Amino acid sequence: MAIDVRMPKLSDNMESGLIIRWMKRPGEQVLQGEALAEVETDKADVELEAAASGVLREITVPEGQSAAVGTVIAVLAADGDGIAAAPASGEPGRPAAPSVRAAPLTSTGPKPAPAAPRPTPPVGVEPPAVRASPLAWRLAEDAGVDLAGVRGSGPGGRVLKRDIEVAVRAGAPAAAPADGGAAGGAVPPAGSRIEAASRMRQTIARRMSEAKRDIPHFYVSAEIDMSEAMRLRESIRRCEAMPGLTVTHLLLRAISLALVRHPHVNASWREGALEIHDDVNIGIAVAVDDGLVVPVLRRTQTLSLGDIATRAAALTDKAREGRFGSDDLTGATFSLSNVGMLDVEELTAVINPPNAAILAVGSVKDRPIVRDGQLAIAKTMRATLSCDHRVLNGLEGGRFLVDVKGILENPVRLLLE
Repeated sequence: MAIDVRMPKLSDNMESGLIIRWMKRPGEQVLQGEALAEVETDKADVELEAAASGVLREITVPEGQSAAVGTVIAVLAADGDGIAAAPASGEPGRPAAPSVRAAPLTSTGPKPAPAAPRPTPPVGVEPPAVRASPLAWRLAEDAGVDLAGVRGSGPGGRVLKRDIEVAVRAGAPAAAPADGGAAGGAVPPAGSRIEAASRMRQTIARRMSEAKRDIPHFYVSAEIDMSEAMRLRESIRRCEAMPGLTVTHLLLRAISLALVRHPHVNASWREGALEIHDDVNIGIAVAVDDGLVVPVLRRTQTLSLGDIATRAAALTDKAREGRFGSDDLTGATFSLSNVGMLDVEELTAVINPPNAAILAVGSVKDRPIVRDGQLAIAKTMRATLSCDHRVLNGLEGGRFLVDVKGILENPVRLLLE
């Protein structure tokens, strides 16, 4: 039996992906969960894992080409179909170039959708004499590296992310400014300059514009007394039980507990109906160069505070390295944006579709409060919940935020529930 391998949706906003390299070649055995290919999305390089075991029979989208989500990119033959697995050969991690079939299979299902257009350089920038992936374009632009002087290791000499990193470490020549001193030769007004937007920035701009236009936002805010939570965090860190424990981890645990009790906040608007999710999967907004990624911490309702701290730290590291597994960027049911490390008072965030809400928090600061009728100083944090009015009303959003506030102000619940 033939098994189609389709281009998966590797982030909630992904429309197409670029095959950077195949990690297997036709005739080789593939095990379920094994890395099959490296795919570049608008957010990051992602390893595509095999959903089933078998022998790689054919590759339909070669290295260096893009394919729309859902397109058949390869075909596996299930074990026992009489196709012998080829012995491994060649340099480890650099398999020989795979063969590519000329026409799609018709016996195993519908023909694949036509491949998406190949990625192009940022708008307004003339392409160089070399071929480069969109992520390499962005990294080279950010680092001021001249792509013409970078040796590409991808198919056909294509410059990839790793090539830019090597060039930066080696001190590659800086890119020369475009004619007129601005992108695409445009002449900006005196005292300003034009900067081409990266592919990631363009995607963020499009998706957030759509979200703000299509989703009726409303906002609920609260000031949370974090004095006890900060004391608990310091106590746990001193005993070295969780040395890397952060405010974000406390927030993730509190949100997880509250979402279980407020299922409509853990929901999505789907074609005139509410889709209420059984699992709590929290997207954590992480800033990267010239953009934002939202890796997903899954089934947090089942995780202890220690589990959340460990797994969230690993996700954050992946985000900063720009490398993810095939499901790290999909399936969020709620999102968190914490800008407290920037000494920011508060933030009002745009909802990340298809979520119904996102919680944004500022820094924990010493502020004056009234406690038991007396003026006091406490460590407080301002939180704003952005809600989709199609899914939630003000009372539901307010009750959820008050619940999060109550958990953080009595933080022993983070350890007991």
